[in-house]
Amino acid sequence: MATPKDEHVNLLPNDIDAYAHSVEGIDPARYFDSQAQEVWLAARKRWPLLASALYPEADHSDDHA
Repeated sequence: MATPKDEHVNLLPNDIDAYAHSVEGIDPARYFDSQAQEVWLAARKRWPLLASALYPEADHSDDHA
């Protein structure tokens, strides 16, 4: 596995930010991280009580789908 040029790349929160850090001209605000959303939705289904406690304002309409 190749090591990144910048040791702080490993500290970036997601792939989009890491990509924007590595490629000039990429604006991470223009991209949507679907993997992060998929992880969030899976966690919310697995631990609904915790999700409700941590994010009471979140939309839970698709929990029973």
